[in-house]
Amino acid sequence: MEGTRCPSCDTELGATAKFCSECGTPVTRAAGAAEYKQVTVLFADVVHSMDIARSVGAERLREIMAGLVDTATSVVKRYGGTVDKFTGDGIMAVFGAPVALEDHALRACLAALGIQEEVGPLEFQLRIGIDSGQVIAGEIGSGALGYTAIGEHVGMAQRMETAAPPGGVMLSASTARLLNGAVTLGELELVQVKGAEYPVPARRLLGVGTGNHAPPRIESNLVGRQWEMTALEGLLNRAINGQGAVVGVSGPAGIGKSRLLRELTAMAANRGLQVFTAHCESHTSQVPFHAVKTLFRAASGVEGLDAAEARARIAAQPRDVDPEDRFLFEDLLGIADPDTPQPQIDPDARRRRLTAMVNSASLGVATCAVYVIEDAHWIDEASESLLADFLSVVPQTPLLTLITHRPEYRGALSQVVGAQSFALAPLSDRETTTLVASLLGPDSSAQTLGETIVERAAGTPLFAEEIVLELAERGVLQGEPGAYVATVEAAEVTVPATLQATIASRIDRLDPRAKRTLGAAAAIGSRFGAELLTALGVEPAFTELLAARLIDQVTFTRSPEYVFHQPLIRTVAYESQLRSDRADLHRRVAAAIEAKSVGSADENAALIAEHLEAAGDLESAFDWHMRAGTWLNNRDFASARVSWERASHVADALPTDHPGRLAMQIAPRTAICATDWRLHADDSNERFDELRKLCALAGDKTSLALAIMGPMSVHAQRGEVRESQRLASELIALLDSIGDAALAAEAAFGAISMKAQAGEMETVLRWAQATIDWADGDPTKGGLIVGSPLAVARVLRGLARAWLGLPGWCRDLDDGVAMGKQSGEPMTQVVTVSWKCGTGPWHGLLCADDDVVNTADDGLRTAQSSGDDYAVAMAEYILGSVMLLRGRRSDRESGYAMLTRLREDCIRRRYLLSELPVFDTYIGRELTKRGDVESGIVMMRNALDDMTRNGQVGYYIPTAGFLVEALLERGDNGDLVEAESVAAAIGSAPADGSVVRDIWALRMRALLARARGDGADYRQLRNRYREMAASLGFEGHMRWAAAMP
Repeated sequence: MEGTRCPSCDTELGATAKFCSECGTPVTRAAGAAEYKQVTVLFADVVHSMDIARSVGAERLREIMAGLVDTATSVVKRYGGTVDKFTGDGIMAVFGAPVALEDHALRACLAALGIQEEVGPLEFQLRIGIDSGQVIAGEIGSGALGYTAIGEHVGMAQRMETAAPPGGVMLSASTARLLNGAVTLGELELVQVKGAEYPVPARRLLGVGTGNHAPPRIESNLVGRQWEMTALEGLLNRAINGQGAVVGVSGPAGIGKSRLLRELTAMAANRGLQVFTAHCESHTSQVPFHAVKTLFRAASGVEGLDAAEARARIAAQPRDVDPEDRFLFEDLLGIADPDTPQPQIDPDARRRRLTAMVNSASLGVATCAVYVIEDAHWIDEASESLLADFLSVVPQTPLLTLITHRPEYRGALSQVVGAQSFALAPLSDRETTTLVASLLGPDSSAQTLGETIVERAAGTPLFAEEIVLELAERGVLQGEPGAYVATVEAAEVTVPATLQATIASRIDRLDPRAKRTLGAAAAIGSRFGAELLTALGVEPAFTELLAARLIDQVTFTRSPEYVFHQPLIRTVAYESQLRSDRADLHRRVAAAIEAKSVGSADENAALIAEHLEAAGDLESAFDWHMRAGTWLNNRDFASARVSWERASHVADALPTDHPGRLAMQIAPRTAICATDWRLHADDSNERFDELRKLCALAGDKTSLALAIMGPMSVHAQRGEVRESQRLASELIALLDSIGDAALAAEAAFGAISMKAQAGEMETVLRWAQATIDWADGDPTKGGLIVGSPLAVARVLRGLARAWLGLPGWCRDLDDGVAMGKQSGEPMTQVVTVSWKCGTGPWHGLLCADDDVVNTADDGLRTAQSSGDDYAVAMAEYILGSVMLLRGRRSDRESGYAMLTRLREDCIRRRYLLSELPVFDTYIGRELTKRGDVESGIVMMRNALDDMTRNGQVGYYIPTAGFLVEALLERGDNGDLVEAESVAAAIGSAPADGSVVRDIWALRMRALLARARGDGADYRQLRNRYREMAASLGFEGHMRWAAAMP
């Protein structure tokens, strides 16, 4: 591949040049290290070269080939390409390497047409084939072969050349997709190529100009930009009234400069104004007067006319113009009479005379018109100079002149005196969401994809459009723009080739030090600073990256931090590096982070794991992912699960014969299943079934015991209480067979909760005491399933003691809640609060007093600050139920609103359904107090039936009591009989040894005696009830008993 050329102006550079001698652009030289590039590859071969060799001889053939190479190389260089090699009977050229070109496909096509035109008169014909895509470009092996490109697209370009007709050019489908109507293409053909099982699509290149076969483009709605449009419309109105203006619109590629101007020019056209446009193009930046010629041909009305007609049109315009000046103008437009001799005029004098004539004509314009100069950062120098002079008089005319350019352009057209300037910022997230929604359409199947597109586009409209188009081409989206349906729930959103080339061309224009900084930063992550870059041996070069708007500074401390200006910039900078180079960078980043994390490695464990996984060091990555999950579990539960999920993927990626693979597959899956209860995960059963098989293969009962918590809780969440209780019994039996106190303390939490619901308080007490003994006063011991097993054990021992009439229950409840709060783990606090403040008042152990309310409210605030939805729901459930047991109507109103809303949410999202009968009991009881007795009784009656069916004895007893109270208060026919039946069921509930059952039964007997009018029996039972409540210290029952007359 031949030497380096300037990426900006295409000037050939000296061997040691650091800056272009013509335009001053920093020179990026092709480093020996290979990298991925988006390129277009061109193969040109002589037709029947063997026949020509036999006919003319080797010496003449050498002369022919030398002429071909010289001609082809000259044309290739003209369009910014590089000749990679001489193939024996032709050449291979590459566009887009070593310096990326955002229009590499168009340049290759123009070069192909140029080569065919140049060799037309010669004694042979060429076939040319072109293909576009990603290749690896760089030195091969020891470097003896020099800089070259390799990859499937090199081979496909050669196959396209074979399929091309003599004298023709054949393009692959990937190249055709990138051209978007910039050239004229033939009909789609299916051609058979070597190595392909089926024919591949291809198209002939016919010429330059808009063809009829351009792929449909998405013209998105203009979103945002209201302020800019208002300002531009105001300037247009001023121009219509005779006061013109020059307006510069700047912004990075894809930000919406052209889209904004299309909206304005459409507005102008609708008002009957003429709009004249010149597009500056990268491959014409060295063609003198290209931009001004395009603009003035349009403004003069000669576009599409032959030269003679065009000259006549110019001559007919009513202006007093010197004939020689008119000739200069006609020459500028490319319509001069070839028989008229050129005036002998100095170039500067020619420019001055043209400027004077154009300015004079402009000052005489009486009708408003709009001039548009697009992409001025690619303007040729001669046009820039002439237009700068022309723009100086525009404010004195009724002309509105709009100029778009990128931020790095600092030329004369960006510094016009008196010009208005607009720097377009990225769209907001809300605006980007609106844009993407308009591109995708209303179908819900594309919603997840839409969120990903919004994130990747980061406020750049063109990026969003190109990503949607690329997804449609891949078949991920089907339908029409604005009415797409996603064929999959989620798909990888890659960087479209068009955007890769655009971004890579910006990166390749950087100084080598800045480019190295960007590449290393891309491996570090989306946020980076000088410290890690220096540890990688990279001298940071932030100034140029900031100026080019490739990165942004986000902190301004002594150690500033930076982020990528746009996520896709990081993606392109990262993916352009070879995988082996990226792996090395990630390995070194992980080592650097670990080295600087002395004493705090756990905090950075997840980050270290990510880098090691990216480096391919799977065993080390697994260990760090697991370490991260353990550290995060009681700090950021959602992040902990992410770490375990990543560890699981890493374990699965290990070779099947790896000796530790099975154990590594089990460990993270166990942690995930064991904590599924906190997410009411719908896939918990499937995950547990998979884990059960793995544990059976390994003979691992311990992991199985820990994991049962997952499906057991999911069944409870879905209201499948009997199945949940069956798994709870299985777990307790399994733990008894293992005989490990530490494991039982960790794993049995969920099973014990189910046993408490079933009223099996002896089992609850046994586990709680064993856990307390094992913890030995350490509230931090354990912590996989719940943050502090000791805190939960203390509060559950308190409930069991209360249920069985044993002393010390109240202190246990208080100590358990205090430990839960001290644990610093939100779910532990919510769980302990729920048993004390939920179950305590529910059973009449405690009053719903201010202390209980404050404790419940504190639990809710902790849950809300954690961001754990399940913890918030549990905390709202407890606070709402407590408020409904209060005396003040305003408290009950608050509790009613909270529980009714939460109940609807639980039904809709299918969680906490095992608690639905309790919800209905509280809500039904409140309805009876509000006067809707019938609805309340029906609700409580149905709740009681559900609890009976589910075996929820612990919930059944208070519900039955509240139902009896409501029936007796209503006193309709049959209510007393039903109340007696329900009360009898309380007394016979399967809860032997339970004083809670007994005190509720005693209360019911007293209320029934009063309802029957048996005063003596009532007073005796009431007094016994009061004595029992006082002896047990059950504050709720004491208050209820005191209220009985």
